[in-house]
Amino acid sequence: MKRSEKIIIGILTLGLIAALCIGGTMAYMTDWEDKENTFTVGTLDVALEEKNWDAGEGGENVVPGDTFEKDPVIKGVKNDSYVRTRILFKDSGGNVITDSERLSLIRSMIRFDSTYDADAQKNGTVVVAGESYSLSDIAALPMVNPAFTEVATGKAGEYCYTYNSVLGEGENVALFTNVVVPTDWSQIQLDAVGAFKIDVIVEAIQAKNFENAAAAFSALDSEISAGTIVHNYDSTH
Repeated sequence: MKRSEKIIIGILTLGLIAALCIGGTMAYMTDWEDKENTFTVGTLDVALEEKNWDAGEGGENVVPGDTFEKDPVIKGVKNDSYVRTRILFKDSGGNVITDSERLSLIRSMIRFDSTYDADAQKNGTVVVAGESYSLSDIAALPMVNPAFTEVATGKAGEYCYTYNSVLGEGENVALFTNVVVPTDWSQIQLDAVGAFKIDVIVEAIQAKNFENAAAAFSALDSEISAGTIVHNYDSTH
């Protein structure tokens, strides 16, 4: 890849139990600008927003029947890009959860409602915040937007999803839309799940000058492995 080409990774952490935001940029041979929830290098600009998640109320003292709107939306702000996301499930201490039973229960709570309006970031009609749903009610709904394809990471507690198309300038796409605590759960399931956080990591690289997404992410991974990308981030708790 030519040295004039620019690479960006935006990282935002979205906590289920408590708000935890990490905003950052990664740049290769270029200056960078850091804005809240916006990641810009050169002419590439993407954003990760979650306007409907209320960390002050949502996710605290949950009980069966609770439904929250948790809707990470990836926004193509300027120029086209290839996008992939990573979801990490962590315990209250910040450690990645590796217990398979616990991970299965957590994943069963996360759902994507296809009627959700990503442009307006408006709640859908199939899963509505404040309403109650059983496991059977949400069983047919996918965990994440089918516009993303899961890619195996080989790491327990970490799940990678690649956007199936180029994210165009002005395009908005939701990764998932809701967290549902099923009505037919008991204290047994709640205790098994315990307190946890959802980290959503978005990695975006410009589409221009790459033949396809595989080539783009291969170049990005090579730079990361070589340690030639400077990673700058600010953390706010």
